Amino acid sequence: MISKVFEVITKERAVGTAANDEIVNFLENKFKHMNYSIKSLPFECTVWENGKSTLESSNHLFQVEPSPFSEPFKGSGKLIMAKTVEELEDIDCNGVILLLSGKLTESPLQPKDYPFYYPEEHKYLISLLERKKPRAIIAVTGQNPLSGQNPFPLFEDGNFLIPSGNINERILSKVEAAGLLGESVHLTIDSHKRLSKSRQIAALKKAEKSMGKIVIGAHMDTKYNTPGALDNAAGVAVLIKVAEVLKSAAYDIEIVPFNSEEFYGACGEMEYLKLIDNEKDRIKLMINIDSPCHKGAETAISFHNLNDNISEIINCTIGKSEKIVKGKEWYAGDHVPFIFRGIPCLVVTSSDLFSGALEYTHTSKDTLDTIDFDMVDHIVRYIVEIISAFSG
Repeated sequence: MISKVFEVITKERAVGTAANDEIVNFLENKFKHMNYSIKSLPFECTVWENGKSTLESSNHLFQVEPSPFSEPFKGSGKLIMAKTVEELEDIDCNGVILLLSGKLTESPLQPKDYPFYYPEEHKYLISLLERKKPRAIIAVTGQNPLSGQNPFPLFEDGNFLIPSGNINERILSKVEAAGLLGESVHLTIDSHKRLSKSRQIAALKKAEKSMGKIVIGAHMDTKYNTPGALDNAAGVAVLIKVAEVLKSAAYDIEIVPFNSEEFYGACGEMEYLKLIDNEKDRIKLMINIDSPCHKGAETAISFHNLNDNISEIINCTIGKSEKIVKGKEWYAGDHVPFIFRGIPCLVVTSSDLFSGALEYTHTSKDTLDTIDFDMVDHIVRYIVEIISAFSG
């Protein structure tokens, strides 16, 4: 059963693509056969396609990684560089190809107006770039602090309309050695996006004497160019197994395979949050399962907004459960909007998420050989135990 689930799900499944649709249908049928009632929430999204992108002069050619959802570009301009906000504020960017590096490219920028978290420094930098109006941008980046991407895309945002791509420090050194800074160069960014449609499903099983609702989720989509075994086919496999075995007489159970956690618009999450707008007080617990079952790791549990009594119960269950440890709080997943709404949240992931597992996520290396399949049943038993203790 679980091996079949992994076989079906472990493939690139970016939101809006045919593979994503196939897996939404697969999950919907699974939950229907378990006697859950299904809500289907349609939404519009964008699909990205890309090809070879290059930076060149008369004597040199360098490969550029196009930013996901970038506008296309083919043209020439003077290549100039900015390393700080202050430098960028002083530069005349009219008609130039802008090279960003240094402090400006230390971590990815949140998409414009991202609904859950959009820091002021990101907002200022994006608005500054839009005012400066360079013809195109090349960002010099390295290892993504939150995934295995290297170089990571500084922008991953279909609403940011300045064409952009990414190179690493090694390519920058070659560009500088070739004396291209301050010279006219030709840039091609082969990147295209098209409108598509997808949907967010939610599977509900009502309790006979309900005291509220427990939401259990795991995102089902991936970035592009990754099969997403750890992130997050493993979480979806746990979610299916929990849905199959879980019984609660005290709480309605809603199973949510979030669709678009990896998409700049978070459309599926937004549709689900609209659905539960009037149910905030009924949701007694949200459990998010993201990147569990990493080979060689244990399972880390972190929690937010729990009262002292429930925290004590959960700490007790962690101490008694095999291969379950207490993890650090983190704020980069589908639990975040629930935290902001004051809803109690439990997060399930691999204990080495920030010290090993993230090396594979969002890359072609995120394959089934990263997974400890035996961990699935351990996690399922723990979640069932938590809900039983919570109900008690």
